[in-house]
Amino acid sequence: MDTLAGQVGKNIRRYRMARRLSQEQLSERVDIHYTFLGHIERGNRLPSLNTLCRLAQALRVPISAFLKGISQTVPHLDP
Repeated sequence: MDTLAGQVGKNIRRYRMARRLSQEQLSERVDIHYTFLGHIERGNRLPSLNTLCRLAQALRVPISAFLKGISQTVPHLDP
């Protein structure tokens, strides 16, 4: 089973490839280093909400597109 970071990374990569953008091109549009984008796409790093928003804007998709395929239940937290 994929981790949250892994699934988000796969989705980002899928949209980037569909737009025919290299990691370098997308990272320039989002103002992050291309190696950081590589870590995100491989699931080694989970981007901040701010970075996810910039990626969504650059790829012209809703931010929820990056959460496709993720099925997690919210754990019950005792007060």
